[in-house]
Amino acid sequence: MGYNRVMRYGTAIFVGLILSTASLNAQTLTDSNLTVETVISSGISIPIAIEFLSPDDPSRFFVIEKNSGRVKLVQNGVVQSTVLDLPVNNASERGLLGIALHPDFTNNGYVYLYYTRSSTAGDTGLQNNWVDNRVERYQWSGTALVNPVLIVSFPRDLSQSNGPNHDGGVILFGPDGMLYGVTGDLNRGFFGNPRIEQNTSTAAVAGVGGVFRLTPDGGIPTDNPFISHPDPRIQQLWAYGIRNSFGITFDSLTARLWLTENGPNVYDEINLVERGFNSGWLKIMGPDSRNAIYTENGNTPYNANSLVYLPNAYYADPVFSWLQPIGVTSIQFVRSARFGANWRDRALVGESNNGGLYQFVMNTERDAFVLTGALADRVADSATERNLSRVGTSWSVITDIKVGPDGYLYVVSAYANRILRIRPVNPPEIVHGQARLAGRVGLPLGIPLRLTLLQGSTAVQTIETTLDAYGRFSERVNAPGTYTVRAKAGSYLSLTLPNVSISTQGFASLPLQFTVNGDVNGDDVIDDADLLAVLFAFGSDDPDADLNGDSVVDDADLLTVLFNFGAGG
Repeated sequence: MGYNRVMRYGTAIFVGLILSTASLNAQTLTDSNLTVETVISSGISIPIAIEFLSPDDPSRFFVIEKNSGRVKLVQNGVVQSTVLDLPVNNASERGLLGIALHPDFTNNGYVYLYYTRSSTAGDTGLQNNWVDNRVERYQWSGTALVNPVLIVSFPRDLSQSNGPNHDGGVILFGPDGMLYGVTGDLNRGFFGNPRIEQNTSTAAVAGVGGVFRLTPDGGIPTDNPFISHPDPRIQQLWAYGIRNSFGITFDSLTARLWLTENGPNVYDEINLVERGFNSGWLKIMGPDSRNAIYTENGNTPYNANSLVYLPNAYYADPVFSWLQPIGVTSIQFVRSARFGANWRDRALVGESNNGGLYQFVMNTERDAFVLTGALADRVADSATERNLSRVGTSWSVITDIKVGPDGYLYVVSAYANRILRIRPVNPPEIVHGQARLAGRVGLPLGIPLRLTLLQGSTAVQTIETTLDAYGRFSERVNAPGTYTVRAKAGSYLSLTLPNVSISTQGFASLPLQFTVNGDVNGDDVIDDADLLAVLFAFGSDDPDADLNGDSVVDDADLLTVLFNFGAGG
């Protein structure tokens, strides 16, 4: 690992930065090969996040509004309708804070929303009119979000603080199909009322202050790190010791979770969050060796040995931190062939205090950043050091960054009331999409994918790439045109997509559904050679013969070959 590992926002962003209008000037980028466009700047108020409805249509997306509790449908840069209006408590950092689409949204229409429920029939800013923070699932009817189902609740607890700060709220689905989300600590777990999640108790539970991991129906997965704990509020956690966060995302090239964390008056952080991560709050912010002191830890320099470790928990220093908090917010990886090597697959991070946009280069293992010179200690100790990784200014309060269906970057600027798009001045043509591998248990990460672009019977380009953890891919095309695309993924038989049209500076989104598995030797026919390959590898973990990706070559793989024997692509 690229950082110290042990067995580890300033205040109210959404209150204190309403006056951050100095950042409403034109957004800038240091890269002159990129340009910024406004997607929508009217009809929305304090937008927090967006979700595109279709992988091939960048013109149509949901946008959620913090204070109104509304989910709006935007098409071609214009609000078409309000598809849901929730009764939210919007005091301080509360409100409608997160949205995620189910991985099979195209078929089931499920939309997940994280919000602060008002105890009144409508929206309220009164702190005490609060029921809980919750995730609900809705179904998209084509015109409205209907059929609410409660997935998880983080309720009022009269024995503890109930905020209104530190609500978290970002939710997303991981490559494993599970629902992840982050809750802030709601100002709980101080030494006067200690709790496990804040590293101040070995027994009492706060119920907040971590990353939760649930099944799409709200169940607790049996492989969660703390599943053996008697309290389901601990069982549902993937990580804890988190003060607050406005940014979580998966690096799809590793299937690892990353999180931004907001410090008090010192140390905002970027963390790599693996199974059982303890980020150190309330005792530690920033690198353990820095011995940070602040009011909440009693101005006492704690170290990692003083933390509360549940079975399977570990502490790790931040991958990066800012001594003076920037109000760090969203984080995203630029997984798009639209962008050149100086942007592609790098980490992009937003903030709220200075209107900055920051970029970080990943190391070879993608578990840390490439940092040199003044940043080699993984800490920005001054504004000068902070700006060494800055690639944009005047972005106001960034609350979401997404890669759109067109491969461009979409940035939500909450208090500018805008959604912006970053794209190359001269964008290359690309082909991208997602491959579904029927019957595969393991992640598709690293599965080879070959795309052959044909015009007539002539192959004009062959693209060799690999799938990421979500089964996605993004590659450049040599020239615009209309193609027949022949696609082959790993041991699956090939499939053919006719009439794939890519316009000048355009893109094609390919939905690849691979259904027939068993071609171990890659000759696009399932025959004796494939059967023998599985038999010879039987009982091993040979990845070529492990057809279903469960890390062992066994009867299931043998039956796959036998069932599909004789089939060809």
